[in-house]
Amino acid sequence: MKKIVKNKNTNKNAKPKLKIKLHKDFVILLILVIILISLLPFYIFKIKDIIYSNSFANYVSDTYSNYINPIFSIEKIVYYTSAFVTDNSEDNNFQNINIGEYTDIAVYINNTRSSDELNDENTISELYIDNIKVESKTNKGQCLLGYKNPYYFATYRGIEAPANGRIDFNIITTNKDNKESAYNTPSFYQDCSNPISLGYTNKDIVTNFEIANTDTLAINGSILKKANIPTEDLAFNMSFKIHIKNNKNEEFICNVNRPVLNGDFASGIYDGYIATQFTPDEGTYQFIKISN
Repeated sequence: MKKIVKNKNTNKNAKPKLKIKLHKDFVILLILVIILISLLPFYIFKIKDIIYSNSFANYVSDTYSNYINPIFSIEKIVYYTSAFVTDNSEDNNFQNINIGEYTDIAVYINNTRSSDELNDENTISELYIDNIKVESKTNKGQCLLGYKNPYYFATYRGIEAPANGRIDFNIITTNKDNKESAYNTPSFYQDCSNPISLGYTNKDIVTNFEIANTDTLAINGSILKKANIPTEDLAFNMSFKIHIKNNKNEEFICNVNRPVLNGDFASGIYDGYIATQFTPDEGTYQFIKISN
């Protein structure tokens, strides 16, 4: 009978082969994981790029739509300029006066280009003006820009400096609100049917100007000519930002930066007063949406 001899090395040889196979699978898996990790930033940036592209496309679309049919835009700005005096005479006979200039400003907002009908999108729930700056061309006098009661448009009235450089408007929404408002405080209709009313004064351009007893004193722009005040001393630049929130809670902003009385026509003020109008070109002075 033939003796069967067992091969003791059979099991020993099988284990290393399994280990080698497992080792190769682990290496392949590790390589795949490394590749995926290395590609992860690429996909993240790609996704961000897609999101950004879509956002940018929406922004461009909204901007173009706003350019063609803006919800809010400045339709026109009307100015009325004349002069005023302060009497320094002891007996109040206006023989010694200080001379100043005032300009009333009405800013009209168009809210019907995108829609003829009033809705939450083109009606106003909040309005304020900030970043107010006025600069005289020659820095003569004391310049101030603030709210002016529209009932006194084209009539001199002193105005007050805006608190903290900001003018907040009370929004009038009903006929009752309109009847109760005396417009001594900033007021604006929610349907944009009235202009933003502002007043500019430049006090004491000339001080202690003597008036002869035989002179007839006309308190209007002609006094500027009598005092030999050149139009360069009357010209000024105004700038401010108008902020609007509509009834959809969307916010809009428009920057206004305008020179006033800087043209040849300014000499017309010597005849008593001058009334001018600025009408923006299409596509300019539109309110830009800054939030939804």
